[in-house]
Amino acid sequence: MIRTVVAFEKDESRDKIADMLERSGVTVRFRCRSGAEVLRAVKTMGSGVVICGHKLADMPAEHLAHDLRGQAKFLVLAKQSQLELLSDPDIFKLQIPISAAELRGSVNILIQLDEIASRDQIPQRSEEELHVIAKAKELLMESRGFTEAQAHKYLQKRSMETGTKLAETARQILEL
Repeated sequence: MIRTVVAFEKDESRDKIADMLERSGVTVRFRCRSGAEVLRAVKTMGSGVVICGHKLADMPAEHLAHDLRGQAKFLVLAKQSQLELLSDPDIFKLQIPISAAELRGSVNILIQLDEIASRDQIPQRSEEELHVIAKAKELLMESRGFTEAQAHKYLQKRSMETGTKLAETARQILEL
């Protein structure tokens, strides 16, 4: 999923970085001017990677990174003197001017880190839920002659049709 935000106070800087990324094969989902726009964008996406200058129209990058801690990976592009003022260890920093290859490589690493973090946040089923699902599959296999794959597909389909979680659908089948 595309969860990349480019945010710079100046339109020229924002467009230059976003275009450089897109020419390098990195799709930019949002182009923002202010921290408030970035907050809305990341909340819409659930997580993401923010590439920004050291300050935006309404707040410094460090405050924005603090507000989105745990929700977004930050890469600040700025002059060395401005980067030295950033004390947050969770902010990645690159000195400008920067090459397209260096930018692409850094952003790709952050995208991978974001994807790993997003994957880790997916709730896992409890042992009880796994047991209920297995029992429902067994019942479907015995009563309807389904294979395990067919029983699982049936549970998934019923779950989507009723708008309930797979474990809840399995419980309903066992109760019938």
